[in-house]
Amino acid sequence: MYSHGIATIALAEAYGMTGDEALAWSVKQATDFIYRARNTHVGGWRYEPREDGDTSVLGWQVMALRSAERAGIEVSPESYAMARRWLEKVSRPRHRGLYAYQPGKRPTPAMTAEGMFTQQLLGHRPTESRMRESAEFVSANLPDWDKGPNTYYWYYGTLAMFQHGGHQWRRWNTAVVDSLLEHQRDDGEADGSWDPDGQWASIGGRVYQTAICALTLEVYYRYLPQFMIDGVQEEVGTIRGVVTDAWTGGPLDGATIRLDLPDQPPATTTSDSEGNYVLFAPRVPDFFALSAARDGYVPGAANVSAENLDDGSVTVDFTLQPERSDVVAIEASPDVHHLGNDRFEGSVNSQFQKESEGDRFLAEFELTAEQLAPNYAEAEIRMLTKGVQCPHEIRINGTEIDATLDRSPRDGSFGEYTGSFDANLLHPGTNTIEFRAISCSGDLDDFEFINIRIGLGH
Repeated sequence: MYSHGIATIALAEAYGMTGDEALAWSVKQATDFIYRARNTHVGGWRYEPREDGDTSVLGWQVMALRSAERAGIEVSPESYAMARRWLEKVSRPRHRGLYAYQPGKRPTPAMTAEGMFTQQLLGHRPTESRMRESAEFVSANLPDWDKGPNTYYWYYGTLAMFQHGGHQWRRWNTAVVDSLLEHQRDDGEADGSWDPDGQWASIGGRVYQTAICALTLEVYYRYLPQFMIDGVQEEVGTIRGVVTDAWTGGPLDGATIRLDLPDQPPATTTSDSEGNYVLFAPRVPDFFALSAARDGYVPGAANVSAENLDDGSVTVDFTLQPERSDVVAIEASPDVHHLGNDRFEGSVNSQFQKESEGDRFLAEFELTAEQLAPNYAEAEIRMLTKGVQCPHEIRINGTEIDATLDRSPRDGSFGEYTGSFDANLLHPGTNTIEFRAISCSGDLDDFEFINIRIGLGH
């Protein structure tokens, strides 16, 4: 049943990614078999069909069922109901967030991590007391190769802690990445692999160890946090600040503060007569963009670290410039845009704020004759960018310019991008700006951007 669960995950994800109908029948048969293989007396799944269950095998079956369901395959609700009943059996009345291998046994870090992730797949939220207890127990047992690797535990720990988020995830992520990268082989025939050291690895061998280590390092590229998938907003803190006029220093009322979210309307608020605003924030990626806009002013955007929300509140002030002829805002109210194929790989931890809108962005902007030569002879594009790993194409009025959209901070945050181009490409009236996502060194085409402006100079 271990092998069957893992094979079902592979098939279900292949079907979900490609839509290849040739896989649909196999995925449906595989999930139906999981349902039939459950133990109807004690519950759960184990090595062979209908054996008394254990938490370790159960986690793989639930992951397989959820992968299939997200690919559009109908799954029996009873399988999930049974998984919930099992997790109640292997936890304790006073410690609902700690899980054991089987009923009556002691909870372990590995089974708690797997139980925690399974509960996340079943819809439990990070703010629940049992989920906080799980996170505390797992984060108290951080990965350390020198103390004995347990890559099975590290895989489920990474899945669960990534979904949980916050400072505990960041501590876990640092520990697991350091441990894995330090011990990846870079010599001879073993180059790129991990030695089968530690618990269970000697049974699975080098292929197993390498696969599960690679899967662990891919967690934040392959899975959106559950709150993004389910589209449930969950307030975790407040963003507050003041909006002021850059020339006078005085407060600006009526400015719109906007936080873009995946598959749901943006969270917005408006500054008051003193320029103050308060925005209740749902769970967000480690870094996210916030924008401010008001009629008569050039809109602003800022990179914000979610780490600052851990204490419940973060302050983000905006100083807006009055509109002027040498700055052209492409969007009056900046929107976060995501280009690429929605598959995130590479060295940048690409926890994106929104889902992809394709591989092409096109927008129009207006210019007067006074904004062209001889009044202005230079031009550049300015914006905040995130997750850029390729030299993406930029076109002005259909002409590809020499500057490429090729940089952003390597920690996955939003950073300021500027790219110069020939001002002679501009003309009076309606102009266009276009970005095209390209792939390089593998599947690295995804990136985000916000608050595009054209700056004009002498």
